[in-house]
Amino acid sequence: MKRTIVLVFSLLLSITLLSAGDFIINSNDLAQNQLPVYGYANYGWSKFFYTNAEMTAAGFTTAQSIERISFYVDTETTDYVMDNQLLYMGYFYDSSCTTSYQNPAYHTLVYSGTVTWTGPGWVEIVLDTPYTWDPTLGWNLEILWENRDGSKIAGPPKFRTTDTDAYSSAYKTNDPSFPTSTGTRKKYHPDIWFASAATEPPTPAEALKPLHEAIDVEITTNLRWQHTGGSPYQYLLWFGTDNPPSNLENGLVTTATSYTPAERLQYDTTYYWKVVPQNSIAPAMNCPVWSFTTMADPAIVTYPHLESFDGAFPPTGWELYSGTLSDPSDMGVSGSSRWGQKNWLNISGDDKAAGINIWGSMSGYIISPFFNIPSDDYVLQFDAALLKYGQTPDGTPPLQNNTDDQFAILIGDGFTWSTANIVREYNNSGSDYVLHDIPVYGETITIPLTGHTGHVRFAFFAGSLESNDDNDFMLNNFFVGIPSAQLEAPLASISTDVSTGLPLLSWDAVPNATIYHIYKTNDPNLDYLFFESTSETTYLLDPAEEKAFFKITAE
Repeated sequence: MKRTIVLVFSLLLSITLLSAGDFIINSNDLAQNQLPVYGYANYGWSKFFYTNAEMTAAGFTTAQSIERISFYVDTETTDYVMDNQLLYMGYFYDSSCTTSYQNPAYHTLVYSGTVTWTGPGWVEIVLDTPYTWDPTLGWNLEILWENRDGSKIAGPPKFRTTDTDAYSSAYKTNDPSFPTSTGTRKKYHPDIWFASAATEPPTPAEALKPLHEAIDVEITTNLRWQHTGGSPYQYLLWFGTDNPPSNLENGLVTTATSYTPAERLQYDTTYYWKVVPQNSIAPAMNCPVWSFTTMADPAIVTYPHLESFDGAFPPTGWELYSGTLSDPSDMGVSGSSRWGQKNWLNISGDDKAAGINIWGSMSGYIISPFFNIPSDDYVLQFDAALLKYGQTPDGTPPLQNNTDDQFAILIGDGFTWSTANIVREYNNSGSDYVLHDIPVYGETITIPLTGHTGHVRFAFFAGSLESNDDNDFMLNNFFVGIPSAQLEAPLASISTDVSTGLPLLSWDAVPNATIYHIYKTNDPNLDYLFFESTSETTYLLDPAEEKAFFKITAE
């Protein structure tokens, strides 16, 4: 299959700005997704014609060879690929389209291959076989489009159209096989740009992405530009933080109309770039230098940092995804995840947690904001608990009959994820860390951040393959900073609160601590289990308990 050179460029151009050999027919009356082709169908055909009067009004007044055609994508579209596309051109002798399938044998095959739609903007197709059209004969020009891809993609692009008095187009789509049956007629045809051989240098290009002097630009941005006429066959690109630009790219030759930097850009930095179109005559003259400034660094730099999940969910900067754990990981749909806010340990109250019901065939991520970790001394800490769905620690215990459930902690650059980012995995099928061993009352998990300095994000993944065990996994008190072991142990005491008469657990504030974790047991010879976290230095106790012992840690 042949591959097209696809040039993408935006903004409607008036005829007076076009180079000789560029002819546009457009009115921008309507955006529709059927013509010139409907992407969300396995197969289909369309036909549409342009009158002799339309062609001559656009400047096509003498016989010329059409070498390129462009259609205007009206919607945000990125690399929408359609294979096995066939385009035909020929004279049209009637004043109105019929609904019947047009036998392409009566026309000339001008293109066969792949078309990639990107928008908004014009998408240009370089014809395999240029077609000569002579307006002096008085006939119209018809284009036939056959979509023989055999597979459809959701979210087909919409195209701008020009209204007509007569039925100037028809189309038919079908999924099982290529249709040759009658279709539907419309009184419009797609906006189109015809280009013949260049007779003069191209005009300067125009920036599409980022726009000139744009601010708050993502550091993962690519560069996109348009040509504005003159059928350029290549471009020269300069790009850098200097002005005139040169320190990142210095006259790079490319046939594309986009460029992806080899490395992600720097935050809060102004970049400059320049594109010079070149055709068979000469390069464009007087091309401008464009600039844009990237967004401020979003990384958290104030430590220690604690997220309790008690407020709005997901917290600011946190993201949810429905993806899987693979190489690379398919992050799935943003904002769609089984992770949600739950009562910590399923006990009603103000203490909330991030939780997920691990049951059935499912998976999902909850991902932290960016952090700029300053040294290897820092740690990631959080409390984790595994309970039966909807049950408290004192209720029905979690089911532990199967081995397909999984929980993993990942640390990465925040842009791509894979199994290589896993720093700890909990499962029931041979992992060093056993998911079923996480207690119903919770435990504190500590992950050293040695080797993870700089910009990172933390991802928590949970998944299941089958409908068997039905458990709630929870995480709470997400902490990044110097480990609590390096802080002083709080000195605690119990007294009676004057205003309520309740037992009052209190302790002295610890320097540099932002959170205190309370652990308790009914027998000091047994393990202390996590009970509560607070930023205060007091906690009212339940007088109904006959006996309880407490210890407190600071972070």
